[in-house]
Amino acid sequence: FDASFANARPTSCYKWFYDCTNLTTIEGIEYLNTENVTNMGWMFSNCEALTILDVSNFDTKNVTNMRCMFSICFALTTLDVSNFDTQNVTNMSNMFSDCSALTTLDLSNFDTKNVTDMSWMFSFDTALITIYASNKFVTTACEKGQNMFKDCTNLVGAVPYDENKRGKEMANCTTGYFTDKAATGIDAPTVSDDTAAEYYDLQGRRLNAPQKGVNIVKRGKKTTKMLVK
Repeated sequence: FDASFANARPTSCYKWFYDCTNLTTIEGIEYLNTENVTNMGWMFSNCEALTILDVSNFDTKNVTNMRCMFSICFALTTLDVSNFDTQNVTNMSNMFSDCSALTTLDLSNFDTKNVTDMSWMFSFDTALITIYASNKFVTTACEKGQNMFKDCTNLVGAVPYDENKRGKEMANCTTGYFTDKAATGIDAPTVSDDTAAEYYDLQGRRLNAPQKGVNIVKRGKKTTKMLVK
């Protein structure tokens, strides 16, 4: 996208990049003005070679459909959706499914009060360790929430992953698989950091090296979670 694209006002981004299996980067996506877009379903689905995607500039206030938006993005290691306004979204089915290289997702700005379908939302995200969320992420309107966390075997939130509990009931920060970033002070990692790391257990005790299970890692002013199997 060049700068002139900022003058366009598309109303749908449905399957715009769908099945672009050799696409590795998207240049100038910040020029894409999405203020009138209502449908982002399958927008980046099957972009199997895409490794980094920053869509934090997207205006999503009018979007109702985000179904399969990032599904089957096998190589995606960094995805920034931190500024998404999701208050009008009704469908998030399979939104992040099969993003098997993602380790962290920051959904702390997501407001899901109108979402009726969250089925398979994070399914098969086998590398995913942390999902940041807030109390705005609710399932009160959700009618379809089955297999929301299927095979998220490394996911750790308030509780560690249990293969017998993989539905919408685990989509919370108190008894489920989400992490409240505001409450913990733990940050979402954004870029690699060569600062020497300090390791702690969940009780705050200093460790000489990472131990099996969940570790708290401090690098300078950044604090993150890491799971060692």
